[in-house]
Amino acid sequence: MAIQTVNIGTIANDGTGDDLREAFVKVNSNFQELQAKNPEQTTAANLGSQGSGVFAQLNGSELQFKKIVGGSAVTLAETANTVTINSTATGLPSLQVFADNNNITLDANGNALTLAGGGNTTTNLVGQTITISSVTSLQTDTSPKLTATLNAQTNNITNVGNMTGNVHNLDVREFDGIQSYLNQLDMGISNPSSFSSSLEYLAYNLAIDFDDGNSNFTGSNAIEADFGTL
Repeated sequence: MAIQTVNIGTIANDGTGDDLREAFVKVNSNFQELQAKNPEQTTAANLGSQGSGVFAQLNGSELQFKKIVGGSAVTLAETANTVTINSTATGLPSLQVFADNNNITLDANGNALTLAGGGNTTTNLVGQTITISSVTSLQTDTSPKLTATLNAQTNNITNVGNMTGNVHNLDVREFDGIQSYLNQLDMGISNPSSFSSSLEYLAYNLAIDFDDGNSNFTGSNAIEADFGTL
């Protein structure tokens, strides 16, 4: 029930206002209305389902609200009717990140940049540090190439099918075919205690046979072999 107003007329005793009884009926009704609101029944509510509310509580007849306080890099500017929240943070309004195939602009709209590993590359985030690791090997590289001298560090190179190139600037392919002749060098038996020349060493260690089974070094084909003193 709403509060009622007593009609007091235009001037005293002009007969246009409420009579005495009607006036006090309204007065009694108004007291009853006030009595029904004791203690104070007025309250407030924070609307919406998100954000932080500013209403705190009702203390007697006093509505109590929370204070708005500026935080890190945030200040408040207050006037009679407004409270303005300002940010004092400075920085780039946007950041462009470029890759080989595309680019992205990071700005206040919440765009995010993701660093993802691929192939033999992995990424690891600890705190504010991103570590990018790459694992490569000759086995996974389909076209490996050296950009500097290979140092085997006294290790052996094994299981090689074919090797193309020079050894000490010599093409080893030019010596192909002499293996069978080296195996036929037979100089007989000798037991020297020492060698005075490299030819003596070869004569002792290699078997030489001037007969290859097809033709002999005789007559016009005869050659002279002088290996020094044995």
